[in-house]
Amino acid sequence: MHSDPSSTTRVLYLAGWGRSGSTLAERLLDQVPGLVGVGEIKFLWERGLLQNRRCSCGTPLRSCEFWVDVLGETFGGLPDDATARALDAASRRFRTRHLPGLLLKPASPPDADAMLWYYQTLERLYRAVARVSGAEVVVDSSKFPSYLTALLQGPALDVRVAHIVRDPRAVAYSWQRHRADPDAPGDAQMPRMHPGATALYWSAWNLATERIATRTDRPYLRFRYEDLIADPAGTLAAITKLSGVPAAALPLGDRGEVFVPRTHQVSGNPMRFHTGPVALRLDDEWTTGMATRHRYLTGAVTVPLRHRYGYH
Repeated sequence: MHSDPSSTTRVLYLAGWGRSGSTLAERLLDQVPGLVGVGEIKFLWERGLLQNRRCSCGTPLRSCEFWVDVLGETFGGLPDDATARALDAASRRFRTRHLPGLLLKPASPPDADAMLWYYQTLERLYRAVARVSGAEVVVDSSKFPSYLTALLQGPALDVRVAHIVRDPRAVAYSWQRHRADPDAPGDAQMPRMHPGATALYWSAWNLATERIATRTDRPYLRFRYEDLIADPAGTLAAITKLSGVPAAALPLGDRGEVFVPRTHQVSGNPMRFHTGPVALRLDDEWTTGMATRHRYLTGAVTVPLRHRYGYH
């Protein structure tokens, strides 16, 4: 695949295991001039086009002016269901079950030639997002290490990896909570997972992300959710430096809150629908609400990586 270097689109890929704070991080980054956060692009085809779920602006995606313009520039109009299904099927090839291979082998997905059409579509899509938004950098919070390998196949995409991590015990507790997903069909609940399984995924997911970024020599920054809450200005400055845009002051209120305007995130945590003041306070409910046996189990499974990330 040959691309004109002058048409390279910069992508800031927010990686990390689910429930680690990526939606909050993306909403804050969306306020930095030159950056635009668009949610989990991996699920654009299934949740956005085929299921017509809502954009974070509150409008069903097929009616959202932003996405209508983006898809129109990418495809010449909204793609039909057959095209959306083909793209969704291609995206599903980059899934969690590939984690063992990503930990053991170089980050090169199979059938590169057969998937060329898909990688070229992604290049056009991210370029359209940048043009329609007027941003220099597209922020994608898809998080999957496997999907990161798909983005790395497009030479017209300048991918930088911002890797968010959170205390695995807090993450495991979050995966146990009962939470409604107001945008899922049938008012379904958000997925839940046993702490033991969460701990295994947390370790493999984060380690795979590190290895992919290292093996491909991509610009990479790992940051902690806890540090984002404690020092939002400093943490965001480091991330924006990675993205290549000038740092900008984050307007914080007297009580440590930040005003979040309407965004156009295609998928993610339901908090993406909230606009207005958001308090930047540490969610540490796990320290009192998590069962002792679950805390010890999660801690034991994750201990090597957990200590390296500063969680003792």
